[in-house]
Amino acid sequence: MSESILDHFENYIRAFSLFSDNEIAIIKSLAIPKRLKKKQYLLREGSICRFHTLVCSGCLRSYRIGVNGNEHIFSLSPANHWVSDRVSLVTGTPSNEFIDALEDSTIIQLSADSFKTLLKEIPNFDALHTKIIIEECSTSRDRIYMMLSHQAEERYRQFIRCFPQLHHRLPMFMIASYLGITRETLARIRSNMIDL
Repeated sequence: MSESILDHFENYIRAFSLFSDNEIAIIKSLAIPKRLKKKQYLLREGSICRFHTLVCSGCLRSYRIGVNGNEHIFSLSPANHWVSDRVSLVTGTPSNEFIDALEDSTIIQLSADSFKTLLKEIPNFDALHTKIIIEECSTSRDRIYMMLSHQAEERYRQFIRCFPQLHHRLPMFMIASYLGITRETLARIRSNMIDL
């Protein structure tokens, strides 16, 4: 079980061509492989986030629940995406969000302390960390721009471009939540699109 998850993690970090075999062995020694069942929580509102998490297979979502009880999905994390509440992780304050598995998933976790150890002992780990943060910031800014400037149909087309593997795997109400539109609007858009 754990071996295949660790193998995926090794392949992921090797792809960056930043680490020696010895450094990869150190990184892997601190990695915690886990399996999550569909709907299983990785983080709940009010808990403190203590792990950096890489999704190896499946998909996780980050969301908050609004005052009206509606879920507002602001992040989807399929394979090879990192997920955590960075504010809670860095400050040690309780999280305002939930993270759960949208389908059976495998993950690798690095505790905050292990992550700090790797940053200190392996210089290129900081380069990897910086690359991940820049990618997350770019994705967030693109998403904010899309939400502010695009109509519902273009948001959905952008979703398909960004997550080609997800638009057939996720239920419509979750995609609609991510796009900030109603399920009915998404159903109408999908029925009018002949090029799906």
